[in-house]
Amino acid sequence: MLGVLNAFDCEYGRLDYDFRRASGAGHALVLLHGLGSSHKQFDFLVDAVDECTPILLIDLPGHGANSLTSKHPISFENFCNSILNLCDKLRLESADFAGVSMGSALALMCAARRPKLVRHLVVIRPSWLVSSAPEHLSLVDRCGQWLLSGTYGSALAQLEADPDYIEMREDVPLAAASIRGVFDRDHALAHAPVLSGMFNSSPFGSLNELRAIKTPTVVVGTHADSLHPVAVANATANALPDAEMQILPPRYLQPEKHQAALSALILEKTGVPA
Repeated sequence: MLGVLNAFDCEYGRLDYDFRRASGAGHALVLLHGLGSSHKQFDFLVDAVDECTPILLIDLPGHGANSLTSKHPISFENFCNSILNLCDKLRLESADFAGVSMGSALALMCAARRPKLVRHLVVIRPSWLVSSAPEHLSLVDRCGQWLLSGTYGSALAQLEADPDYIEMREDVPLAAASIRGVFDRDHALAHAPVLSGMFNSSPFGSLNELRAIKTPTVVVGTHADSLHPVAVANATANALPDAEMQILPPRYLQPEKHQAALSALILEKTGVPA
């Protein structure tokens, strides 16, 4: 079971976090969740890691039970700065970073900003590269707009009638369920701005910024995932000078196999003991 989350406020916003086994030996493992998710996305991994390994789990603004405030713009820049400020507060000097989707872009940003901090990277199902508003995430953006412009019921009705969602539900039901999940999560209406806000943000301005990241990296892609195209994973791996590409069982077709393979891969590539 995860512990009670702590709150950290900085000039870029608030993070809720759980620094488990903070007094443990070895490098910390920092886990960054995807858009619309929370630290619970890594429950499967926390249980697999050796009991002495420090683990930092974070709920970013507008995720989990963490509130959004209008004075802090929603952006990759501010989210990344908040994460690094938290690492400074916790006096992390060396850590392995793993992130999913939005979290994978933030992990890369942390490595770009603090190469001495980030020892290894595991970039899981990346969805952003060097531009904002990626077309494959446009349904996520629409979900945010529907929630902001109407009632919960009307927003859900618009989702159910959306052709892209209907096609996804017929082809890959678990992928559609992940979209539906942003409506089912706690604080769905209050956290709606983060969906369009991050969709319209960009982690990097050019591929040269990625090429400058020297951190050893494994990039994870899967098939049957229109929200996280393999093409984006390949482009990410190709841009990084010290990266390898791994294709795992499809997250939305073989979730248990995907989870088991991902857990083993993270432990192997970071050297974190099981």
